[in-house]
Amino acid sequence: MKKVFVSAFIAMAMFVANNVVAQVSHGGEPLFNSSKVKAGVPELNHPGIDNQRFLDEDLNAVKGAGPMRIGVMQDTRLDIVGESKTVKDAKGTHYLMAVESENATFMSLHFSQFELPEGATLFFYDQSGDFVLGSFNGSDVMDDGTFYTQAIPGSRVFVEYNVPAGQEPGSLVIDRICHGYKDIFVSIASNYEAIEESLKGGHGQAEGDCHINVVCDEGDDWRDQIRSVVAIEIFAGGFSYMCSGAVINNARQDKTPYVLSAFHCQDVEGTLQGFTTYFLYQTSSCNGTIGPGNKSVTGADIKAKYSYNGGSDFLLLKLRQAIPDAYKPFYAGWDKSNIAPTAGACIHHPGGDYKKISIPKSVTKGTGSYSKFLITNWYTGAQNKGVTEQGSSGSPLFNADKRIIGQLYAGSSACDYMNGQDLYGRVYSSWNGQGTEATALKFWLDPDDTGINNLDGINYDYDPNVAIVTPEEAISNRNACNLQVYPNPSNGTVHFDVDALGSANYKLFDLSGRCVKEGSTVLTATSQAIDLGRQPQGSYVLQLHTSSRSFTGIVIIK
Repeated sequence: MKKVFVSAFIAMAMFVANNVVAQVSHGGEPLFNSSKVKAGVPELNHPGIDNQRFLDEDLNAVKGAGPMRIGVMQDTRLDIVGESKTVKDAKGTHYLMAVESENATFMSLHFSQFELPEGATLFFYDQSGDFVLGSFNGSDVMDDGTFYTQAIPGSRVFVEYNVPAGQEPGSLVIDRICHGYKDIFVSIASNYEAIEESLKGGHGQAEGDCHINVVCDEGDDWRDQIRSVVAIEIFAGGFSYMCSGAVINNARQDKTPYVLSAFHCQDVEGTLQGFTTYFLYQTSSCNGTIGPGNKSVTGADIKAKYSYNGGSDFLLLKLRQAIPDAYKPFYAGWDKSNIAPTAGACIHHPGGDYKKISIPKSVTKGTGSYSKFLITNWYTGAQNKGVTEQGSSGSPLFNADKRIIGQLYAGSSACDYMNGQDLYGRVYSSWNGQGTEATALKFWLDPDDTGINNLDGINYDYDPNVAIVTPEEAISNRNACNLQVYPNPSNGTVHFDVDALGSANYKLFDLSGRCVKEGSTVLTATSQAIDLGRQPQGSYVLQLHTSSRSFTGIVIIK
């Protein structure tokens, strides 16, 4: 079973065991998130839907026609100011309301009117009180005057709206509720007869048990690229859908929040109504089942797309908000050259599960009607290094140089069919598309038409104003090297002493100026070392960047 088709990050398993994790908000704590208060809050009850009906429809759906459906939109009208319980105190007026959709596995609320006075705050939380969104204020309104939340677990959502004393209440009207019908809060015990069977496998909706969590050793060489991979929720027509994608760099390296995904992820019936992008959904240990939480950004615009019907099935989104540094995003690099591809890694969310990494055995160019695609083959049997399945579509394929060369369109591989092949739309084919801004990547990823064939990724704390010493400068002026490493020559692990502590990023360049390795480390008083991996023998330039200083030194690998 799998994806000829679709990336469906069954969204909301991401919410288990998280507290105050949310879309971009302004901090603070709700005032009435207690069981005693909740018991007296008025409730808007919806009859819900027949979850099994839609699950049965999905089983018989033709895969490949679009993204995975996860929720049903219900029309309603709820005036928060007019229909809520009110509590008045010296601080102002507080409006409290609960919204229920019977048997929903998650809910998302859409506001047709979103007018908040200055100083007002808005929170959302679930029945348990462990999951909190907010605070939000008037600045969070969309360009069209609407607002919508990311998914909230469970069948009941509490709304808390706080208006300062002396202010008019404004207007908050909910016109649609997304009722989630996928059972994404599946425990390990209900999926597997023994915990051992689930190790590195499916903890959410993944059907197979051959998948490898990104925090396992297999992901060590891909730590930055892993942070670029996101899940995307799409609201369209009467339904909600999920897909995968990756934050991608552009030639200006200005951290424009572009996300690369697949065309078919938005190829749905009905008018597109919005996107929500989720970050950091992964386990905290190799065999763990509980992740560190997630973050999200609401709102995105389609900048370019190229159909799978004669095209390369790509979709480029631009998020409507900058990605907060707290999300630790990595803006992945890309390669649009037509050279023979090299096998690297695919990072994805099979079945909406925690983020996984799969290492392909080989990557080749497609031919004939598949010339706009790359074809991957996977390791089989005891050599398993992961595959993909439904839920992985739209995810990036990286080459050995850690640059995106395609996004997943379709395929036949699965944990029970590792001999299957997968198709990835080529960045090479997507670059020029049909020659227009609406169908090509080049106008967005190389807006100044520099003509470069490839670009490395950058970290969220990348500062273009920090002076970079080129390899040639470092070699010609050894006195300028203020990073003394030892042992030197080295087998790959180098130590150093610098007058800086805390998080640091590093890059290793060969003498041609090519970045051959990059990553991050934490400098402490007792530990200042980096494992540069197995590099070919020769001289390299190591650059180390902290929040306040940069260091450069020469490393000789023997």
